[in-house]
Amino acid sequence: MNDSICPAWSDDVDPAHTISLSSLNITSGVDIPKQVNQVENVHEVCLPPELMEKIVCYFDCDTLFKFKQLSKTCHDITNNALRFNKQWKKICHLEIPKKYLIDLFTKQLDNKIPFDLLSDNHYETAYKNWLYWQNPVFKLSLIGQHDFLGHDGTVKIICHKNNVMIVFSNFMYLFSITKNQNTGNYDLINIDMEACKINTLVVLNPRPETNQETGEDNIFIDCHENHSNVCPLHNTKKGEHDGKKKKYTGNLVDVDMNFYTNTCCWVRETWYEWHSNIDSKITKGHFCPHLSCILFTSVVHGLIISRNQINSILIHGIHKDSCIMVRSWLKKKHAGASAVYLYTNILFIGTINGFLLAYRLHCMDDLISLKDKNILFEKQLEIGLITMFDIMDFEDVKAIVVASENTVLWIKIN
Repeated sequence: MNDSICPAWSDDVDPAHTISLSSLNITSGVDIPKQVNQVENVHEVCLPPELMEKIVCYFDCDTLFKFKQLSKTCHDITNNALRFNKQWKKICHLEIPKKYLIDLFTKQLDNKIPFDLLSDNHYETAYKNWLYWQNPVFKLSLIGQHDFLGHDGTVKIICHKNNVMIVFSNFMYLFSITKNQNTGNYDLINIDMEACKINTLVVLNPRPETNQETGEDNIFIDCHENHSNVCPLHNTKKGEHDGKKKKYTGNLVDVDMNFYTNTCCWVRETWYEWHSNIDSKITKGHFCPHLSCILFTSVVHGLIISRNQINSILIHGIHKDSCIMVRSWLKKKHAGASAVYLYTNILFIGTINGFLLAYRLHCMDDLISLKDKNILFEKQLEIGLITMFDIMDFEDVKAIVVASENTVLWIKIN
């Protein structure tokens, strides 16, 4: 699939058949909220509804959204046309690269819903979220802050729907974000705390099993650092993927799995292995002495990003058995990258001296060589070295959860 960012329409659609607002004599500057509340104009749509439904299917997305909001008649025509033709699914697959679509679904939906069972409403929501993340400039505002004293530093942040788990070496804290219906503001609530097992790495379970007694899903799994682990995606005969290799050593440092790609990756200090139902002849492992400090692992994007002792960045292609070293990734004023997160086509970077950066990526070269023209925001936080973060993208909450050694910030993206 082409990774070009948000083209207006795919090459398979004849431009002559793509209908714009101007061809319908609808101005793009129309005040939509006022228009919706006005009395229905009987001359607004002169063609039969069934014919208009066929025409709607040729709209580009910008026209589609504007036409839908013109009136109740236009709203109903659009919904009928899209539902009958499964148009949102077609639009998403035409305009959004698959890996970005998977990112959106993984954050928004229950991972137990297969692609084949996703409704057109799911695809419509995904497309709206995609447009939201394509804004050229982002504004940041603080939702909340929590200080953790007496701990050894954050080990993991896991965002699941509107909940966030902050994992330390000996404790896990669960927070939830709720919207105040009266003020419209977001409130941060600490809802749970429990002890952690020693030498474990807590990760999000992509295929949770329901507890028969409580009815709750086991959404987290504990991965042991120094021996083999059972993977919930691929139950082999031995029930494990990351068995010890004679010539490769090191404790487990990161794990990533995804239900939609049916792929998992187990990263140790000197090597990683990935597993899927793809051809078994493909190389599924890679040796590298620079994997002990992992900044980001994603089987969806097929990337592992790590840092060596002199702050050079290594970008590993999970499926390619290769890595690229980048010695000058950031400007000197940033002092080096200490945290990385890639969500859709946006690269978020935290630095040693507390800068929070975001770049729009248009191709692989934009990841290897960061360009000033692609920067979305640059903000220095007063929390010191940023150790890690995750992205919350659920319903109307879009936020970055940023951690330093003793502080975690919830920052809303507007």
